[in-house]
Amino acid sequence: MINILDEFTAAAVLQLIDAIEPGCGHSFKALIPMMSHHEVCQNELVFQMAQENKYEYILLNGLLRSFILDVKGNEVTVAFHSAPCVITPCIARSDSSRSLVTCEAIQGSRLVRFAESELVNLMLKDENARRWGNRVLQSELVRRARREWSLAAESGAQRLARIRQEHPDIESAVTAKIIATYLGITPVTLSRLRASSHTAHC
Repeated sequence: MINILDEFTAAAVLQLIDAIEPGCGHSFKALIPMMSHHEVCQNELVFQMAQENKYEYILLNGLLRSFILDVKGNEVTVAFHSAPCVITPCIARSDSSRSLVTCEAIQGSRLVRFAESELVNLMLKDENARRWGNRVLQSELVRRARREWSLAAESGAQRLARIRQEHPDIESAVTAKIIATYLGITPVTLSRLRASSHTAHC
């Protein structure tokens, strides 16, 4: 279901803009008429790997994940998106306007979509919009660098502890198989780590 933004949704978007970079919400009022409101069901795809996608997304409610397919066709989760948040910027998840990842709704979710070109045009004209866009991209680059470091330097137990800290409710919402692909371990190893963690807390 697609709708133009109502007053409540528009206010929620501007509030999130300001939460990410204070003082920038006012600049984004110009983009509100270009935004559309989407309700996605559990397991529904927001966009797909290798398909053209030139949109930016703001997640207001729910939980999404981004994943890729490895050379054997297996899914590998590369990010979880917990509302409220901005989904990985288009420039950081695309190559020649085609998506490098698939984004799937783990829960029924509510999001807002707008064209990447509209954001670029606003950033060219408005310093606050530029500052906001740079902050979002910087946050994504930091997230990726930390994840890359974690996969290379931390044990499976440490990675599990990290995801529990970063996404406290993730284990009750996501299957063990999906979590295991994010942590870079097998579901069997994850089960053992969970059992060991539980024993340690008893």
